[in-house]
Amino acid sequence: MYKWLIIICFSLVVFHGEIRGEEVVPSEPEEEKSELAKLMHEIDVDYKVVEGMSGWYKYKKKHWKIILNAGENMVKVTKKIRTKFARYDDWTYQELMEKMQIAAEEMVKVAKDGEREGALEDAQWQVRMLRRTCAKCHKHLDIHIYPNLYKKKDKEIPPAP
Repeated sequence: MYKWLIIICFSLVVFHGEIRGEEVVPSEPEEEKSELAKLMHEIDVDYKVVEGMSGWYKYKKKHWKIILNAGENMVKVTKKIRTKFARYDDWTYQELMEKMQIAAEEMVKVAKDGEREGALEDAQWQVRMLRRTCAKCHKHLDIHIYPNLYKKKDKEIPPAP
């Protein structure tokens, strides 16, 4: 009787240890706390909208309106970030934030005149300019947009020959 009790206790301890070793990360990301992070999230939402549309070959009036609204929101939020969270000691940051605002303003101009020939390509170009500016700024500040993709791995053991 005692043998079975000991075996059951031992197996429960081992089984419990295996489960604890493979804890699953919660599916909901931790909520951002800083105001700057919230403002950047607003820009990210608008950027993802226009980026999703940037591969299309034709826009209708409602699509131009979406691009216009997204561009105006990005301009507004970028101006707020540049005034409230300026880093006067970091010239590269200041320059990249200015480029982001300029690209968003150009996107607004393009969307207002969306019926002209070449407007589609100009809108796609501005999306690429935003993408490039965001990537450069994140690299400059050493911010990983998707940190779960860049987790440091333990030393990997090479396969046996």
